[in-house]
Order: sequence, then structure tokens, then C-alpha cells
Amino acid sequence: MHAHYPAQFIFSDTSKISVAFDGQQLTGRSIFIPSNMPHLMEPNHEAVDLFFAEPTLLTGINGEIMTRADCMAAVEKSQPPLVDQRIMRALEAIDQALDDKIKQATIIRAAGMSKSNFTKTFRANIGMPLRRYVLWQRLKRAVLTIQDGSDATHAAHKAGFSDSAHFSRTMRETFGVTPTQSLFKIKMTPASRHLISSDHMF
Repeated sequence: MHAHYPAQFIFSDTSKISVAFDGQQLTGRSIFIPSNMPHLMEPNHEAVDLFFAEPTLLTGINGEIMTRADCMAAVEKSQPPLVDQRIMRALEAIDQALDDKIKQATIIRAAGMSKSNFTKTFRANIGMPLRRYVLWQRLKRAVLTIQDGSDATHAAHKAGFSDSAHFSRTMRETFGVTPTQSLFKIKMTPASRHLISSDHMF
């Protein structure tokens, strides 16, 4: 079982997919998994498409979207939420410091807010606490670094993980696989508007 911040759409052209989550088992060729929902995909030896999308872009979008084209079109047409400009400054500070240790006090100072106000406002705007957001950003950077041809150790270092073991553990908790297990068999491509598409073999 694993869970991740982005919502997930799963599509298959050749076989039915079976996913366990929220005390139920869903089977079909199109499945929607909400943000942060623990789930487990049953082994499938056919190629499936996984689409990971920022939950903030999914207002009005749910499991009723049952085709790739509908999914992509809906996300592309969605409007990103208005984010507090102070939080935008914090996000920029995080992005610039991902390859090093990020101190909460530094990010709060960049936002120009008190700690209590920042904590509340950040979660209201981003949908998760600062620590989880930073970890998610590190994971995305590490995955894309590997896609550019680097090994897991270099990717972990570039993304600011303490070591490759930390990266591997985070990868497994988030996507249910470790870098050495399956990541090199997954083709991941960043799409516009925070959507990532991947062909994932199980």
C-alpha cells in the first residue's frame, strides 16, 4: 500500500486493472484515485498509463472521466487556484534550496509572515504542510534527474535527500516501488500544467 499527493488516473487499453483502496476493490479499464488515498494496484503484465495531477487542478473532475483524452482535456482547461503572493515567495525559496537542507525559518522569512500565520496559510493554499510539500518536490526532482540519465545516488543528492536510502524509502512509500526495482522501467514525462504521464509496466 502507498499514497501520494497527486490524484491519479489509471487507464488500460488491453486489460482490466484491479486496485484496492478505502476498504474496497475496484476493477476496470479506467480508475480514479483521490489525493493521499492509500491504495494497492494488483500485478498486471500489460502496459498501463498512469496520470498524476495536482489536486488543485481537479475541481469538478472525478472518476466519471473515463478516457485519456477527457482526462487530459479537463486538466488542461482547469484554472489553477489563486495562491497568496507571500506563499508564492515561499515556494520560490523552496525551489532554489532543494539541493540543500531547507530550514523552516528561512522559508517563513522569505514569505514575510509569522510562523503560526504561515503554517495555516501555507496549508490552505498548497493543501499540505511545508515538510510534506518539500519532500514531494525533492521526489519529483530526483525522478526527473533519473529520467535524464543519472543513477539513483546522484539523483538523491541533487534533490537534497540525506542519502539514496532515504530517496528509495520515500519512493516506495509514495509510489509503491523503489528506484532499483521499477523506476528504470517507467517512462515518465512532465506535461504542461503540472500533469505527469507515465507508461508503467507491472
